[in-house]
Amino acid sequence: MQEQTDVLDILEQLKDELNVPGGFFSKKPDIDLCCDLCDKLSRMLPTALKDAEYVNQRRKEILENADGAAKNTLRAAEEKAKKLVSETEIVKNAQIAAQQIIENAYAQCDNLILRTKTHLDGMFKDIDNFLCSTLSVVRTNREELRAVRINGSDNNRI
Repeated sequence: MQEQTDVLDILEQLKDELNVPGGFFSKKPDIDLCCDLCDKLSRMLPTALKDAEYVNQRRKEILENADGAAKNTLRAAEEKAKKLVSETEIVKNAQIAAQQIIENAYAQCDNLILRTKTHLDGMFKDIDNFLCSTLSVVRTNREELRAVRINGSDNNRI
């Protein structure tokens, strides 16, 4: 999160530097500062992308853990069902209980997987929004920088 704040701070500095009010005697943007800020962004963005890859890799691990937990629950339910089968009256009750345990295990498994996918979707959405926002700001700043450079070139000819 600190990195996101740093990226946003740099983008804000860049925007402030490029957002100079027009006029014949106005201050021109510090191109060296703008280039320095762009370099800082270039160094930070790969880290943000690595963080996104880590979340993607973690997603697989979470799903594998959920699958393992579900299999363990099913295995335990099946073992419990086998133990209950001994006498006719107990067998009938055991079959009913075993079926209920298995259905509950499947329901818990489905619920766990759904919650995990929902959580991951939210995390990916946040990362997607952050990266889109960052990209949008960088594009806007590049367009403004180009406009300033073009207008600055015209003013130098006058």
